[in-house]
Amino acid sequence: MKLQRVNLTTFLIAEEGLMSSESLAEGRFIPVLVIDVKGNKEIEELIKVHNNIVSGDVTMTWAKDFYRRKKIIFRLAFNKPMEVVFGIEFNLESDYSIIDGMIESKGLALQTGKKGEKVSSKLNEPKILIEVPELGFKEKWNEMLLSTVRKNIRKKGASKRESLVLAKKHIEEMRKFWKMRR
Repeated sequence: MKLQRVNLTTFLIAEEGLMSSESLAEGRFIPVLVIDVKGNKEIEELIKVHNNIVSGDVTMTWAKDFYRRKKIIFRLAFNKPMEVVFGIEFNLESDYSIIDGMIESKGLALQTGKKGEKVSSKLNEPKILIEVPELGFKEKWNEMLLSTVRKNIRKKGASKRESLVLAKKHIEEMRKFWKMRR
């Protein structure tokens, strides 16, 4: 198997939050990501234009950064209303709950902004709602999630056995939240 290195423009999460409405996603909580596009007019325009149409067309993929093991990239390739490809970079250790939320709630809302601009202050600003279907990543994600949570718990002094029990309990409780409906 030959690996292909892809040059992809990626953006970091500036802020994060949640939204919920009875009229969206069957009332599930949806993660809202505010990304700092650092003046990338194409992505700012995509979000503005997308706000004025009923639906667009996007394909997505989860990717593990081969050189930076703690990073996961969510690659988005928009075909309609504009052709734009970029990635959102996640830190596995600190962003695992957001990633899990996207997978469990099967969606996310995406906005542009800067660090410190809280989601609650951007409620009326343009955003894209993106359905995140099962992409064949969930089984691998469940392994990565358990390993990550265990490592975080072990850093706090738990034994191997304790960390497994506590990590499973943590994930179970987190997923109860993602299953809640309005």
